Amino acid sequence: MKRRVVLALVAGLLSVAAPGAKALDYSNGVIARFAPHMSVTDIQHIVGPGVTAELLVPESGIYLLKDSNKSTGTFLAQRLNKAIGVVYTQPNHPMTLRSANKPNDPRYAELWSLKNAQKPNADIHAEDAWTLGTGGKDRAGRDIVVAVIDGGIDYTHEDLVDNHWVNTKEIAGNGIDDDGNGYIDDVNGWDSTSNSGNVNTGASHGTHVSGIVGAKGDNGKDGVGINWNVKIMTVSVGGFSSADVLKAYGYALANKKLWIQTNGAKGANVVATNSSFGYDYAKCDTGEYPAWNDMYNQLGQAGILSAAATINSSVDVDVEGDVPTGCGSDYLVTVTNTTKDDVKYSSAGYGKTQIDLGAPGTDILSTVPGNGMRTMTGTSMASPHVAGSIGFLYSVASNDFLELADKDPAKAALEVKRVLLGTTDALPSLQGVTVSGGRLNLGHAARAMSLYSTAPTRDLLNPIVEGIQQGILDALSGAVDQI
Repeated sequence: MKRRVVLALVAGLLSVAAPGAKALDYSNGVIARFAPHMSVTDIQHIVGPGVTAELLVPESGIYLLKDSNKSTGTFLAQRLNKAIGVVYTQPNHPMTLRSANKPNDPRYAELWSLKNAQKPNADIHAEDAWTLGTGGKDRAGRDIVVAVIDGGIDYTHEDLVDNHWVNTKEIAGNGIDDDGNGYIDDVNGWDSTSNSGNVNTGASHGTHVSGIVGAKGDNGKDGVGINWNVKIMTVSVGGFSSADVLKAYGYALANKKLWIQTNGAKGANVVATNSSFGYDYAKCDTGEYPAWNDMYNQLGQAGILSAAATINSSVDVDVEGDVPTGCGSDYLVTVTNTTKDDVKYSSAGYGKTQIDLGAPGTDILSTVPGNGMRTMTGTSMASPHVAGSIGFLYSVASNDFLELADKDPAKAALEVKRVLLGTTDALPSLQGVTVSGGRLNLGHAARAMSLYSTAPTRDLLNPIVEGIQQGILDALSGAVDQI
């Protein structure tokens, strides 16, 4: 008798809803499992008149029960839960297809690198990634920033203006470094050639690159970038001398360091830079370019990966050289160009040890000044696919990863690079001529980052968990036997 009372008490505890729990919705019917000995007559006797019973799983005795009056579904479930021979009940929950987020931007169908209708496996699987999010902020709600180092950006473009990074801690035109980042009046970014906040807004190349990184998504205008929402930092360069470029990188670095020092109150959470420029046939290891590699290492230590486009010529960078993609910094991610047919573009550099991966860069439609769009081809278009992807990965990364990024930003940056290179789609045309042997797959990389864990492996945890579970079961069994 005592055993029966104890078991009944346990069953009662399991059936009681937690305080404040949401009422279950039985308007679509009640799913019930009946004990094996229950016949159709027995079931009909329990449910009463006016209730239809559809056998869903014959092997398990699971039925869908529907009352002609939907409002009485809850009462039907309550009656079943009190009846002998009913194993359990649950609502008949309505489900939705887990389809990818698709933006309403009118020219989205033309963006083959994100969604290739003719050859689906040739794109970067952006729609798979967008099931996890659309970019812009990390799980802690902090803005993610990608710095575009280029000739300039028309940030007033209707598809870029909402994603333009603005230094809100700076007051325009007062001649004072209000936020203490070392730059005066840098409200809209920085121009490293003029050493001023007067950035160039008329450059087609940089505007095109920026649209790939983060043209505003789902705004009913033009196209969309890898990130529907992200902050794009404008860092314009005039002559593209080493000095100008180094100053440009320095601006991104200063703002990231300030962001870290002030716990996000000032500066910018820059996680990637994009460099769609360089010196052809230059060798980084000759001693002529030590400042370049040093700069990438400094950026990396602050948690910034630098995506760089390789030479637009079919040459082996390992042999012929290239700056910056021939430099050896671990924080540099070097990119070559792939086509809509999923092969390396004929006029794009390669290198088994120096070029990390491929990304779409041929006939890429993106933003240009004056609220326009047009296609461009080159490794310049491939690199921002990677820079934009880095920004996106921070937006979907797990809490474990964000904790790592806060404690050790340099290590976190290397983990992102490892994931990027480890999740590519293998291509014959990139095998043996790039580090990864593959083309960017944002969908796979995003999934990996969302599941990123610093905990011990599951194989190590399973025996511990199983041991605890078995111990609890043994204890319960002994307690029941003693009653």
